[in-house]
Amino acid sequence: MKHEWMRLDNAAKIYPLIESDHITTVFRFSATLYEPINKDLLLQALNNIIPRFPYYKVTLRTGFFWYYLEENKNPLEVYEEIEAPCRRINRFDNNGYLFRVLYKDNTISVEFNHILGDGTACLTFLNTLVHQYLTLKGYQVSINEWMKDVNSPVDDSEYEDSHSLAGKKYYKTHKRKQHIVKHVFHLKDRLIKQKYFLVTFGIVDAKELASIAKKYNTSITVLLSAIYLESLLEIQKMQVPKPRKRRPVALQVPVNMRKRLSSNSMRNFSLYVIPYLFPNKEYTLEDIIKIVDDFFKENVEIDHLISQIVQNYKTERTIFVRALPLVLKKIITPFIYKEVGADSFSGTLSNIGMLKLPEDYEQHVEQYTFLLGPCPLTKCSSAVVGFKNKVYITFGRSIKIPRVEQLLFQKLVKLGLRVQIESHGGDIL
Repeated sequence: MKHEWMRLDNAAKIYPLIESDHITTVFRFSATLYEPINKDLLLQALNNIIPRFPYYKVTLRTGFFWYYLEENKNPLEVYEEIEAPCRRINRFDNNGYLFRVLYKDNTISVEFNHILGDGTACLTFLNTLVHQYLTLKGYQVSINEWMKDVNSPVDDSEYEDSHSLAGKKYYKTHKRKQHIVKHVFHLKDRLIKQKYFLVTFGIVDAKELASIAKKYNTSITVLLSAIYLESLLEIQKMQVPKPRKRRPVALQVPVNMRKRLSSNSMRNFSLYVIPYLFPNKEYTLEDIIKIVDDFFKENVEIDHLISQIVQNYKTERTIFVRALPLVLKKIITPFIYKEVGADSFSGTLSNIGMLKLPEDYEQHVEQYTFLLGPCPLTKCSSAVVGFKNKVYITFGRSIKIPRVEQLLFQKLVKLGLRVQIESHGGDIL
């Protein structure tokens, strides 16, 4: 490893302060092959690729003011999946690593603590792992931009804290504060036991979904976000009968910043837009799509996003935050996160988009799925990835009844979409 230790990137600093058995700050990508996984070959593949990802061969250490990352020299392991997904990755388990490689039947999964990186980073790591695994199996498979060549040198830019670099660069030119709706609606259902995390997959035809989005003159992300918000409004009407007690519903949607600000970072470099609707108004789906579409167009404009980066950077650089000892940060931050973080959105929808991989690679892989970890306040979230001719819409929830996903999939069916449902635990839709 080139750097014996690293600071956490600007976006990562909050995660070790808020993580717990309830807020695991873990997400996962999975690739399902057409043949059963060989554990020994998978471990060999992991050991072969880890020198190409030295920024992940780390463990979390405690400083006086902040956590930091230090090179981890412990051996790597792969685990058969027998427990609930997206469990907390305790730094005292897993030989101190902040990611977990799992296998079950034909599926390879990589779970990342968000301390390490975002969805793009994790997916690139998984693709590289699967590529190396297939190579060890004797297959000839090509490489594209969604994976790393294990024989290529590690570029310094991959270590980059792009949030902080952009914050410094635009510190004086982008001072506009972002408007955030607070005290939004959250599902009223009781949490299930922490060791359970229930998952529902909705599989749809990519062309059919794109055709419906085109019919409404919008994108797949906007369409799904609008239906998600509409579902939340309907659930709130059922759970909060008195109109005066209802709150806005809001959806957190990540935006990958790498192409927008020319970054090669393999750490965190995503921002969020949070479209919202006010309660006690009558909306048609067309109304909601128009609201969400207009919100996206305004808020994904580059100056808006840069202003968000600068605002986050300024918060981290304030004297109070910098001077506060870590032991006090750990006490205070969870309350702040609830008040200005999770209390500003009712759910999350993360769409990684259509995954384009080499043809000789794709012939060995049946499907990809993407799953976000639990949040005790929102209680349900959705992640989307497209592969080959399918789009996989995954919901993870920490409540018994699949309220949001049931409504969302029913609405997609009413729009003419065929939806194949797979439910892992809990009630069947």
